[in-house]
Amino acid sequence: MDQATIEEKYPFITRDYLQGILRREQCESAIKVESFKVVAPLAKGENYSSDILRVTVNYTTGSHNHRTQTYIIKVSFARDEDADLLDAYDVFKREIAVYDVVMPKVEQLLSSIGYSKRLAPVAHAIHATTIKHFVFEDLSLQGYKPVGRAAGLNFGQLQLVLEKIAKFHAATAVLYSIEEDAMAAHHYRNISEDVPHFYPLFQNSVVACGEQASNWPTTKGKIAEKLCALEKTIIAKGCRVYTRTETDFNVLNHGDLWVNNVMLKTEPSGKPTDAILVDYATGFFGSPAIDLSYLLFTSASNDVTVEDFDLLLQHYHGELVDTLTKLKYAKRVPTLLDIQVEMLRKGHNGVMFSTFLIPLRLLEDTANADLGGLLGRTEEAIAFRKRLFSHPKYQDRMEYLLNFYDRKGYLD
Repeated sequence: MDQATIEEKYPFITRDYLQGILRREQCESAIKVESFKVVAPLAKGENYSSDILRVTVNYTTGSHNHRTQTYIIKVSFARDEDADLLDAYDVFKREIAVYDVVMPKVEQLLSSIGYSKRLAPVAHAIHATTIKHFVFEDLSLQGYKPVGRAAGLNFGQLQLVLEKIAKFHAATAVLYSIEEDAMAAHHYRNISEDVPHFYPLFQNSVVACGEQASNWPTTKGKIAEKLCALEKTIIAKGCRVYTRTETDFNVLNHGDLWVNNVMLKTEPSGKPTDAILVDYATGFFGSPAIDLSYLLFTSASNDVTVEDFDLLLQHYHGELVDTLTKLKYAKRVPTLLDIQVEMLRKGHNGVMFSTFLIPLRLLEDTANADLGGLLGRTEEAIAFRKRLFSHPKYQDRMEYLLNFYDRKGYLD
């Protein structure tokens, strides 16, 4: 990225700014930044709520050693229409609350029971004014890599992600039981009657999915018709998903738990050994089935069966109960049946998001892959959505899931 572009779009990224971060991080006031380079590590269409940058910094220490450090900078969209759209959902405020309020207390709770694995990257700087941005550690330096989104997450990878989210869910449930104010920034419903900005995304997606399903052997007819009819009720159902019942078991959901927000560490053999979750911008305090349905229905690879879903939920429940018990959770611990019932009550969430996130996983031509392409009515946006839903591999997973959704009653 050339210097003129950096100065125009990201004027805060300067030698002095990066030097200050390094000095604070390393507790060394003599550090001097010699040069830095900014690149956009993600292709267009890999992230829809922010600009992601990788900054490589060359610097010298007080002892004149030459060193290199890299950071990931997450910047709120500079484009006014996208920024205004996302501001209505308080995404930056919610992510700040995760790193400033929730995560330090969650990590402290988990550390008290001997759990030291990481749940999220370290945030070295958080700025909520002017150009909103975070400066994160570069997880690739620790051996973490993003997962191929087209293939999705296999059974073993899903187990690792569910272990992490179970720890996070359990710790946030305990935290809320002793300090309700810790979740003050996360009562905002991701789908509500008050903010209609994303309604067209869900309505258009379910109809487009229905149109494709009308051509598939096992879904043409009844299931395709149900999908098209769902356009009229999908928002009301979504609002119910994001309505919290205070007497139920509630947790802080990651809120956007899909393959794009998972990074894995693997052995040389390819076996995954750890997972870290990124992008906590849409967290919501409510039913754990919100995260569970989102993850399993949008991001499982094609060889993960509906029978595997039950095994994975059982695995999640075991980790959840173990953590709640060790943390001496004072309220009723949910049973596996409770989790399964929640999946029936909130599983509609998976229908809403899988219809368009699965084709986004498969998309190769990402030229128009932004919020405008998903929501807009321009010729380019319409053409983008047509390509999105007619991808030849969309049927491979979606037809299987639609039959599962129908058996569960999610489409009624």
